[in-house]
Amino acid sequence: MALTVNTNTASLNAQRTYSRNQQAVSQVLAELSSGSSINSAADNPAGLAISQGLTTQINGDQQALTNANSGISLTQTASGALSQITQNTQQIQQLAIEASNGILSSSNRQALQQQVDQLTQANSQIVQTTNFNGTPLLSGNNGVTLQIGPNGTANNQVTINSAGLDNTPANGGLNTYNANLNATGTIDITTQANALHATSQITQDLNTLSNTQATVGAAQNSLSATINNLANTSINSQAARSRISDTDFAAASAALAQNQILANAGASVLSQANVSQSAALTLLR
Repeated sequence: MALTVNTNTASLNAQRTYSRNQQAVSQVLAELSSGSSINSAADNPAGLAISQGLTTQINGDQQALTNANSGISLTQTASGALSQITQNTQQIQQLAIEASNGILSSSNRQALQQQVDQLTQANSQIVQTTNFNGTPLLSGNNGVTLQIGPNGTANNQVTINSAGLDNTPANGGLNTYNANLNATGTIDITTQANALHATSQITQDLNTLSNTQATVGAAQNSLSATINNLANTSINSQAARSRISDTDFAAASAALAQNQILANAGASVLSQANVSQSAALTLLR
């Protein structure tokens, strides 16, 4: 091997190896300090693309979870109002049955009518005022479309329609509802015949309320199932992203120790390579 001074091949090779080991130490330190194994696109281009795609899905799932939970709150609001209307209607039924008894006087039925009027007014007020974030739940033909998935496709949406209890009884409304919240005689029990007729009206209302509550309950169960599925999907997506982008501290710590030793060894070799050129001086003595 030729002995030269201008070009120190051994030193150049030692410098290259030392620089590579130092870069490896810097990369491992970045992983340990950030907790992420991908701190730039150059670290793992494919892994970065996959990780970002998973992050997009996770963010969508998390927001969909929030949306679905808001839907649960909506159905709970509607269910609570329906329960109160049902209780009021059952009281009206009891009063109507009492008024249909032939031994009652006209004044007795008038007193019962006043109680019925108060209950029908209460039902009407609940129907008109029950809302969630300004959207009526028991009146009108409103529908709330919930986004319960990570993208905007129709499969990730569900619509909850209002109960429409302000419609005519033939169209799913209540006999005990009146648009005039001060109305009297909405359900008339002032005579025995009227009281008997009222019992059939109230039975119809109770069936309507039962069906409406079943619909609301089914919507709530559906949202609960969606929430469970979204939570499971989000957890698994986060686990997959973690395997790609999170730092394995055990492996990184071992790699740091290895590269630090190699860097120190490289520095020693570089020193020796630089000193070896001094051998040329012996030829000039």
